[in-house]
Amino acid sequence: MKRKKKEDGHVSASDNMVMQLWSNIVRERAGFKCEYPGCKVNYTRVNAHHFYSRVLHSIRYDPANGICLCHVHHTHGPEAAHSDPFFGDKIVSTVRDEAWLANLIRARNHKVKNNQEYKNTWYQKLLTWWD
Repeated sequence: MKRKKKEDGHVSASDNMVMQLWSNIVRERAGFKCEYPGCKVNYTRVNAHHFYSRVLHSIRYDPANGICLCHVHHTHGPEAAHSDPFFGDKIVSTVRDEAWLANLIRARNHKVKNNQEYKNTWYQKLLTWWD
């Protein structure tokens, strides 16, 4: 991952840089395995999926808003995150819990400016998790 250095030595993080780091953290936290309950798909390539849409800038880069899924449970099967209307309920009742959901909702409702400073701050936070 190429880092752009500003004149003062700080990294200017692009959205792609922050999202790639976020994805790496979400997938590593799950042991690079699908977190869908009872998943039996033996697939080595997994995706980091935003539980709440990545359009919500307040939690866009928060690893708590991520879940690791195989291709079947991410986009291709009837129980996939992008097609099953009950996907969120299944995750909260088995993989995560109500306290996790309440914290995520609280963070989701926080208003932020998705500017360069915000990206840089999240990039630095994520680097500490990644190290």
